[in-house]
Amino acid sequence: MIRSLCLSLCVAFLMCLSVPSAFAQGKEVSHYGTVTGQARMYYFTQRNKTTGDDFDNVRESLALGGFLKYETPWLADIFGFGAAVYGTAPVTGELNQRDQGGTGLLTNKNEGFAVLGEAYLKAKYDKTEMRLWRQRLNTPFINGNDSRMLAQTFEAYGVQSKDIENLTWSLYWVDKEKARDTDLFKSMSELAGLDGTRSGVVMAGADWTPTKKLPLRFWNYYAPDLDNTFFLQADYAFGDPDDLVFKLQFQGVDQRSVGDQRAGQYGTAEGGLKGAIAYNGFTFDVGGTIVGNSAGIRNSWGVYPFFNNLMSYAFNRAGEKALYLGAGYDFGRLGADGFTANIKTGFGDTPDSGDNASFDRNEYNLNLNYAFGGELKGLSVLNRWSYQDTDEDLGGRDGFQVRLRFQYDFQLL
Repeated sequence: MIRSLCLSLCVAFLMCLSVPSAFAQGKEVSHYGTVTGQARMYYFTQRNKTTGDDFDNVRESLALGGFLKYETPWLADIFGFGAAVYGTAPVTGELNQRDQGGTGLLTNKNEGFAVLGEAYLKAKYDKTEMRLWRQRLNTPFINGNDSRMLAQTFEAYGVQSKDIENLTWSLYWVDKEKARDTDLFKSMSELAGLDGTRSGVVMAGADWTPTKKLPLRFWNYYAPDLDNTFFLQADYAFGDPDDLVFKLQFQGVDQRSVGDQRAGQYGTAEGGLKGAIAYNGFTFDVGGTIVGNSAGIRNSWGVYPFFNNLMSYAFNRAGEKALYLGAGYDFGRLGADGFTANIKTGFGDTPDSGDNASFDRNEYNLNLNYAFGGELKGLSVLNRWSYQDTDEDLGGRDGFQVRLRFQYDFQLL
């Protein structure tokens, strides 16, 4: 029944591809609210060596799915609600074998599912808004991690305010999370590895822009009896936007166990600095990160926020020192509007001996993205490639990954 429901949802999403652009993109906001959605077809494979030179450890999926969301207008300019159904389904059995799951597109057995991913009540006063229950969140350590078929969503209760000029502050209790490959909402502590527990996270953050050239982020995550994580990010840009632009980014995190320390006693940190140059459609990046020797950085509830988080590796293990290099180009300068490409590389070095010894690892990414315009606006194609090169003497296994995603974003009302 679940698989049939998923397939029905996916077919409905794809039918929206034939809707004329002016209607699909919703040029006017309806008095009855908005209906938005996203349809995706996604192929993913990760293949690693086990022994010898063959990449014989295979994870592979081909799936179709997306979401459909309705949100009311503001009622009496104070209240409203929103809800979204998420669904994913396998396309063929040959590319969705049960023993090759774990891709994040479907369940870990390559099966489909449907779920009420969002269902929230909202209220506002001036520029302060409160949201209650199932919703999407986008913060450094708790976020949708939307790099597969479906985004993660959360059962959370909190408030966000923009009443102070140039400052957005947030305060939330995040109780549960629905991961990308399941229809179940589980407690944040259970997803952090504390089986048999039911606890959430107090999340507080401030995004402050004292000047347009210097946006700052301060976020803190307190998980009772687990740990406290503080994240800082500062960006600075200068130069001529029509010519040569220089950018600097600093990121730092401090993480330490608290309370009953159910995952053990630890205290660690990571810092990173990246510089970038943008000129005539080209971008060039160079950066580095260092993690404390005592422990790696735990990251249980979203995509890792550091700039050198690549397709497979986040370079956040204990004692890891990583070099990041990147280059990209926007082909719109050559008349191919919407086409961008970039290369990202990471080189990670860790201790060879001691309690935190681990294999060194490097990763090389190629990303190609094309966003259509005109009558096909909302349609995009993303192709990503990764090669992972590891030190096999300490247990590493080389591998490669391929992703191909067709996506269509639409608005019906």
